[in-house]
Amino acid sequence: MKVFDLETARELITVIKPIVEEINSKREEAYQAISKLEEETDELEKIFLKSHIKDLDAEIKKLLQKIESLGGVIKGLDPILVDFLSFHQNRYIWLCWKEDEDTIMFWHELDEGFAGRRPIEELFEEI
Repeated sequence: MKVFDLETARELITVIKPIVEEINSKREEAYQAISKLEEETDELEKIFLKSHIKDLDAEIKKLLQKIESLGGVIKGLDPILVDFLSFHQNRYIWLCWKEDEDTIMFWHELDEGFAGRRPIEELFEEI
């Protein structure tokens, strides 16, 4: 697994954001197709919608894999949460990003999740 410094992880966010936007667009399209499927009575249209939903799901999975191939670890899907492994003061930590944030502004210990997020500024305070 790749280990990131803060600057490199923040640079990667600029690459990941458009991927996340595409995921959200495809997810919204899938939700609409699912809603339409539930109301549809024509069997041929149902078959088309099911196939379309399956294709969208496959595309979303490929996009998530693309984020992971860049070194991000997907920690949540709605909203999309991506963590980046980092090393700070002789221990590994997660640099944490949520899809509606402009950049990486939080971090947490390896054994903590989203609820344990702390401001990135804490990493630079003298202990």
